[in-house]
Amino acid sequence: MKNLTKNQKKRQISPSKNWIWKDHLETGFSKRILTQCTMPTYNNEEGKGRAYLTSESHSFIIQTALLTGKILLENGAETARVEDTMERIMRKSLGVQAAKSYYTYVTLSGVFVKTGLEENSFLRIDSRGYNLEKVVKVNQISRDFTEDKISLAEMKTNLEAIDYDDRKDAMWKQLLFTGLLSGSIVLIFGGSFDDVPSSIVGGIAAYFIFQKLTNLADYPFIFEFLSTFAGGLCGYFVNQLVGSEINLTMIGTVVPLVPGIGITNAIRDLMARHYISGIIRLFESLFIAAALGCGVALVILLFN
Repeated sequence: MKNLTKNQKKRQISPSKNWIWKDHLETGFSKRILTQCTMPTYNNEEGKGRAYLTSESHSFIIQTALLTGKILLENGAETARVEDTMERIMRKSLGVQAAKSYYTYVTLSGVFVKTGLEENSFLRIDSRGYNLEKVVKVNQISRDFTEDKISLAEMKTNLEAIDYDDRKDAMWKQLLFTGLLSGSIVLIFGGSFDDVPSSIVGGIAAYFIFQKLTNLADYPFIFEFLSTFAGGLCGYFVNQLVGSEINLTMIGTVVPLVPGIGITNAIRDLMARHYISGIIRLFESLFIAAALGCGVALVILLFN
């Protein structure tokens, strides 16, 4: 009993009875969904408690874990992080002793939860992008839940709000920082200030065209090629007016679209022994890099 948390001690009862947890959340999407949930019981021998859950509350826990995995995976989190976060939610909700009765499995195309009730739950991932702000928010919410700062229903409500939030930075801000990135990379590689304008124009053009194309359809690798080709053309013509080193201009054109997060996540997944996801991410990133390189290479071959 010495190792029980304060909340667990409050829930301590005799093993023959069940403690009923009623959630009184008054706002959000999850109102009245989790109204009755029997929590784990505790006795004098550590580790002997068992969790008895109604089918409604059991389904609510699974859906919360799946939603967490979906948001993380869709916004650039590595597979190991997604799986670990989902497992922590399940372990906290069902109790440590229920760990053997469930498992989570994460792929780049979906998240799975298998429970002791002989049921499998699956949520498909239709698209993946990069929004690290959402990843940070979900991580903080999961920490608050495991530390008993918020209830499961409050967590679900916050997750739904994050999932529905499709706000993005204004395009002018994106283009501004894209230009700064493209221009600074020229100086990092030892170029002169004369090559900065053409690099900025090429990088901004490639990024802007890529964003517009991806809003219309989803054709991986083709859009990367077309964007860097068009951006390379813009950078090339500016370089003919102001600049001397065309290779540095092409580097500045490519940099905004380089899949840096994808390569990093691939390496982290491989190191965490998530070999399937790691290899898929790695090949995907390499194909994207090849498409980017082919776009600017074609410009050089045609005009230089």
